[in-house]
Amino acid sequence: MRLNTRAGLGAIALALTVTATACGSTEDNTAAASDCEGKIGIMGALSGANSSIVLPSVDGAKLALKQWSEENSDCNIEIVEFDTEGDPAKATPVATKMATDDTFLGVMGGAFSGETRATKSIFGDAGLTMISQSATATDLTQEDPSPVFHRVVGYDDIQGQAIAKYLSDVIGAKKVFVIDNSDAYGEPLAAMVSSELGDLVVASDKTQVAQTDFSPTISKIESAQPDAVFYGGYIAEASPLLKQMRDADIQIPFIGGDGLYGAGFGEATGKAGEGAIITCPCVPIEGGTFAEDFEAETGEAPGAYAAEGFDAMQIFLDGIADGALTREAMEEFVDNYDAEGKTKQIAFDENGDVAVENVVIWAYKVVDGELVPDQEISLG
Repeated sequence: MRLNTRAGLGAIALALTVTATACGSTEDNTAAASDCEGKIGIMGALSGANSSIVLPSVDGAKLALKQWSEENSDCNIEIVEFDTEGDPAKATPVATKMATDDTFLGVMGGAFSGETRATKSIFGDAGLTMISQSATATDLTQEDPSPVFHRVVGYDDIQGQAIAKYLSDVIGAKKVFVIDNSDAYGEPLAAMVSSELGDLVVASDKTQVAQTDFSPTISKIESAQPDAVFYGGYIAEASPLLKQMRDADIQIPFIGGDGLYGAGFGEATGKAGEGAIITCPCVPIEGGTFAEDFEAETGEAPGAYAAEGFDAMQIFLDGIADGALTREAMEEFVDNYDAEGKTKQIAFDENGDVAVENVVIWAYKVVDGELVPDQEISLG
């Protein structure tokens, strides 16, 4: 059970008239659609170079709502999307808009760590529950937890350990060059990888968000002569970096964290991306009912965090079905949630994290431009 540390949350409960004990039902079980309504916001990079990391999870959430609505036709629940491009500055007014609109019962997001860090206090002050499908920065829960923030994926300390193990045990790297993009996600992930690798780190470098010319970094890699490179950051910068590495005939293994886990990475890197390894605290979805339903709905196989998006939305929908039609009731329901999702058993600890033993880290390889499962990275 998660500790309820929010103060005065009842004073900002959602102003909906609720007489139901379950969605759409009154005491005499007569349908009452007006009592079962509300909005779930989704915010993240819905456009731009990094959108392929987010859009499949949005489609997963929409699928969850569609299937749920077919069984709960007396409820009027709406998903409202906000494109932040993953930018904390653009996410802040979006968060304020949702926080001050009493029709919002919850938020799926933020999708990226930076926008989550910038907005969770806004949502916290409003008592508006957040469930992230993909924000993995460790400090979001382990160093600066928020009473309203939850996530259905493991955090980066776990992923960093897995990346280091893959580099040392699977690749057999003896000299690793570590790069980060100096932002809220890439920098701490790279720091964890470096800490775990220890003396195996031969050199490191920092780049910047929106950087396109990586010639200084390329020169440093050439001087250090590593046998593998790790990059902590997102697709927008990783793609030109890797292309410039290959153009300089640096053919050593390239590994990135889940900030590169999107179809856009293979598309942007082309031939240069072949064989690159991307890690993710997300499970492969191949075959089965979810994959079939997702493909039938979208015309594509499940992509990055698709099932995690389904799980995050399903938690909110389970809450609504249970009668959680105020912000206070939704927060209490989510804090005490414990059920099997598409990806794992989901129950949140006092910081809003799922149990470490339920977290899995997978390595994916770029093959013919597509991300295909390589292996689960066991930390045991």
